[in-house]
Amino acid sequence: MKSQGGWRTFVVLGAVVLGAVAPVGPATADRSVQRGLTLATDTAQVAVTPAPCSKAGFELRFGNSGKTAVYADAFLTAGTPLTLSRKLVSSYLPPGYTLKVPISVNAPRGTAPGSYSIEITAGDQKLTLPVQVGESPTGTTGNLARYVPVSASSEHLPVYPACGAVDGDRDSEHWAKTTGWNDATRGNFPDWLQVTFDQPQSVGRVDLYTLDSKQYPAAAYGLKDWDVQAKVGGSWQTVAEVRGNAAGLKSSTFTPVTATAVRILTLASNEGLTYSRIVELEAYGT
Repeated sequence: MKSQGGWRTFVVLGAVVLGAVAPVGPATADRSVQRGLTLATDTAQVAVTPAPCSKAGFELRFGNSGKTAVYADAFLTAGTPLTLSRKLVSSYLPPGYTLKVPISVNAPRGTAPGSYSIEITAGDQKLTLPVQVGESPTGTTGNLARYVPVSASSEHLPVYPACGAVDGDRDSEHWAKTTGWNDATRGNFPDWLQVTFDQPQSVGRVDLYTLDSKQYPAAAYGLKDWDVQAKVGGSWQTVAEVRGNAAGLKSSTFTPVTATAVRILTLASNEGLTYSRIVELEAYGT
């Protein structure tokens, strides 16, 4: 027997027979064996708020109760317009093993309140998970940046997502615990954080809360220099400039413009060439 390029050559009484080499992996694993698969979740229902950055989800428990290891797939389908962080979970499952996978569930702003569902299938197993979508939240403070999509040049995940800067929490003492955005490109400026409106809005003031806690005062760790920019007629315009800031809150007031988006273009930190840190970004008409 001689191995040649992934094939085995068998010489039997002068005859040559080629046979495929079996793939490397657990000898007992078989993707075609789907008996004994189990599906479960850690909750009987998921409650979803239809807004960007809303946190909702469940834990999928994908198991193998059989006596033979399997390669198995679990497929997830959500009712429109719900979206899932994963639509497929594919894994090697030893006998008696249960894989636990967190799944995020989101509904876009404006989704009609009501009952929806998520269908999960694996082999001959099927599970339906109810989803209850509530009312779309509405701001009462006039803050145009609340409950709208947010994006950033980069995110220092999982602790400092862009969503942390528009969650309504201005308290720097909660930094690195429940709130705040931090970029992921240490020493590289500029960075940016942006909110995009559902429709054009008149914007005349932007409040920026940078890091300013007892442990991390703004004069040492907060943002020092940045530009406030508004997207007007499809183009970015600088509507305010901040230089030499050493405070936790800086309000920038300017002649109102009709904008589809607002962003902070960060230029420098009081810590030097490190990170951009924003605890909360707010935008107002006046």
